[in-house]
Amino acid sequence: MNKTVYILGAGFSRPANAPLQSEIINDILKLKGFAFDQRDQFIRNYLDDFEKFLEQDLFISKDKFRNIALEDIFTPIDRCILDGISFRSYYNRELVELREKIYSLIIAAIMERIIFRGNSKSYIDDFANYLVRTMRPRMENIDHDPVSIISTNWDILLDNSLKKAIENDNNNGVVDYCCYISSLHDDDTIKPGLQALGEGKYNVKLLKLHGSMNWLSCPKCQRLYVAFYEKIAIDGLYSNKNCVHCNKNYSKQGGSTNILRSNLIMPTFLKDLTNFQIKLIWQNASIELSEADKIVFIGYSLPNADYELRQLLSRMVRHDAIIEVVTEEETDTETKKSNEETYNRYKTFFGKRDVRLESIGVKKYIQKIIKNPAE
Repeated sequence: MNKTVYILGAGFSRPANAPLQSEIINDILKLKGFAFDQRDQFIRNYLDDFEKFLEQDLFISKDKFRNIALEDIFTPIDRCILDGISFRSYYNRELVELREKIYSLIIAAIMERIIFRGNSKSYIDDFANYLVRTMRPRMENIDHDPVSIISTNWDILLDNSLKKAIENDNNNGVVDYCCYISSLHDDDTIKPGLQALGEGKYNVKLLKLHGSMNWLSCPKCQRLYVAFYEKIAIDGLYSNKNCVHCNKNYSKQGGSTNILRSNLIMPTFLKDLTNFQIKLIWQNASIELSEADKIVFIGYSLPNADYELRQLLSRMVRHDAIIEVVTEEETDTETKKSNEETYNRYKTFFGKRDVRLESIGVKKYIQKIIKNPAE
């Protein structure tokens, strides 16, 4: 059985109105005039702290805020947190809180784009239904394992579409994040993939290398809590959701270390991959890549800042694997030039492997594989 691994970047969600990484800072700064119901005061306070950090600590003038890269924000923060030192006016512990606040701002900005401005995600629903149909035979044959998804995105557009497709199939399967998960709301349809397989169900593997907006993590036991249709990571600072297991096991000790926190991996040259569940996801991603006959990159630019993924690809992709790169549809000379540059970048990285360019855009590519799944 041939196996295909899809690797998704920000461009996969772009047609559904999700922002590209380069647009996130600008979208955050636009939040000032936006109302978030009961959250709006928190968001405004976080935005004030964020702008203060940019202006006073990074020493960026206000008119240049939109030009700063996320890497230049998170790299010094993460370096100081890892080394246990302060950064200008911020003590180490304050840097951890600042990072959480920026997480919430990023999620709020993505929410504003996707939810409040509207989106067209029918192609993602189609892709999810295709994945569920493809994996469903695993109920009868556990060796049936033809496809998996590796995503660098935080958004939960595909997560929710997969969950909905599985619900429409009487919950015969699960969204498998390939790590140990617990349900935030005692939903018994949320469970680890291995448990589901043991119950005679099927799993659709979605490995989110940089975390997810619907995850919260316990800093004590490192359990990962999941909720679908909710961007619970935005609540990481002020909802005080607790780990029910640690609350039970350490009820006599108390302490704030039981409070769940968001677990997003930011674009930085110092990615913190020490969380056990994140490590497990990366380890499983390496297995998926080693098994792949074809690897399809959709909306992923192979950036230098993703050096951890680049080294994983370099180590684990087989020499005989076919590499397919899905780029924007060529509508003008500029797009054609950009696609050629993308192809050359992939060809240089993957060397003598068979690298193919699909310059038809995300939506048309999804329709192509649905109509011709054997290709």
